[in-house]
Amino acid sequence: MRKSSLLLLLLFFLSLLSLVYFYFFYPQKIVKKVELELFSLENVPVLRNKSFFNDDLNLSAISAYALDLSSMTVLYEKNSQQVLYPASTSKMMTALVALDTFNLEDELMVAKEATVSGNKLSLKEGQLIRVKDLLAAMLIFSANDSAYVLADRDPEGFSGFIAKMNQKASSLGLSETHFVNPAGLDEAGQDATARDLTVIAQELLKNKQLKELVAMPYKKIEGEGWSYDLYNSNQLLGQIQGILGVKTGTTELAGEVLVTLIERDGHQILITLMNSQDRYQDTSRLIAWILNNYEWKKL
Repeated sequence: MRKSSLLLLLLFFLSLLSLVYFYFFYPQKIVKKVELELFSLENVPVLRNKSFFNDDLNLSAISAYALDLSSMTVLYEKNSQQVLYPASTSKMMTALVALDTFNLEDELMVAKEATVSGNKLSLKEGQLIRVKDLLAAMLIFSANDSAYVLADRDPEGFSGFIAKMNQKASSLGLSETHFVNPAGLDEAGQDATARDLTVIAQELLKNKQLKELVAMPYKKIEGEGWSYDLYNSNQLLGQIQGILGVKTGTTELAGEVLVTLIERDGHQILITLMNSQDRYQDTSRLIAWILNNYEWKKL
């Protein structure tokens, strides 16, 4: 009886010691393991001097946002949450909604409402044109009429297409972005921020066809009785090594807007500028600043 009591007492103490160990020591091992996994990151951009982050680069743009895509590190920002007119960078969202709505080979008929002002192909009422050609014209040449054809021919009508644009913005968590037209024309309620445009660009770049289109300096599209030569509106393509798009925009109220993807040494960086007086100079200056002041390390 005495031996069994001692055995039970011994088992009790062993159980108690196990509980103490698991409570106080084992979680620390788990945390340390998780910490090691979290901080064993490849290709993380690190500023050579942290004080450089707030450098005044004398950008003419009211708003700017630069993001390293592999680590999702913000490399630079200036008023990145300020709501401004997005101009034709709105067409990035138009393209995304069009892909959700149509097949690339679908032929759409041009309606009278699509013959809008601004940059356009001058499509004729009644003309048939494939969705993939409308996307090319819209993203390469920034044709406003192409954006309107896509919206007008939505099964739920123009207003239904715009509603889808706003629903998609909401699904991406873009609370400051709102659309009232598919081309980015200046209208009250056509709003975005530099950060939000960067998120939309990320979504666009996930699609292979759209990613290829925005990087094309030139493309010819043609159909029965018509053809168009599309020259990219982005002057940085072919001028700066590694530029792969993404979208330009210019209106009276928006000023100059530009979303840029640059790839250098395996690093992909998205740069968004809004309401700039010289978007190409601003972007070139920001690219040079990033490459001169950041180094990519394994942490």
